[in-house]
Amino acid sequence: MAYDPTANAGLGTDGLEESNSLPLINVIQQLSPQFNQDDEKYIEGSKVGDMFFALTGEILPQPISFIPTAFRTMYVEWKPKDLGGGIVGTHPLSVVTSLDYKQGVKAQYDEWLGDNELKKTTYVLGFMDLNGTPTECMIAFVSTGQKVARLLQKNIRNFRYDGKFKDVPPAVFARSWDLTTVREKNAKGQSYYVMAFNTPKTLDFTKNEDILNLCADQAKHAVKTLPSVDAAPKPALEASDNY
Repeated sequence: MAYDPTANAGLGTDGLEESNSLPLINVIQQLSPQFNQDDEKYIEGSKVGDMFFALTGEILPQPISFIPTAFRTMYVEWKPKDLGGGIVGTHPLSVVTSLDYKQGVKAQYDEWLGDNELKKTTYVLGFMDLNGTPTECMIAFVSTGQKVARLLQKNIRNFRYDGKFKDVPPAVFARSWDLTTVREKNAKGQSYYVMAFNTPKTLDFTKNEDILNLCADQAKHAVKTLPSVDAAPKPALEASDNY
């Protein structure tokens, strides 16, 4: 009788050390190490506003075809940069009810837990088309990137199929998006780049059957991939600074 892999699915993998790298798509800003020629993380030929894939360090051509499959929003606790920086831990949204929670310590809308800063972060898991191959990836929206994440979620919630499936709530991955960056300015007139999701395309049940099934499988197992509020902080989280 042939070996049945389903009988021992995942056996022993609970003891494997997790990778310190997440498949993050990040945006290069003026002060990003990827733009600094003297930094070891410098990417040759990079420009402000470029997107790069953290796992490979390659610049991604825009627009990127992106399909979201799962979302998770939490607070990430950071040690202040003047004290060395780095992630302390992660928290559910209910952390704002903590007695140690404060707001507006150094700026109007900043958030703090004791002496450490809190940053509300939305992680979006999905697939991007990388050289014709569906590639697992993740985006982490912080700071003003929260506005982008909220708009994307609103557009997903409001979408409905036409015809006989009009009463069926579509999955998060019902459409693909053109992912690009756009330049914005803050109150001080300083430029920065944010991601933008444009030109949603409804995936065809027959023509796009393979990618729809791939997305469905990823969505079902997203809990294993997305950062968890119960997990120890991963250094790779520091790579994500999508405004």
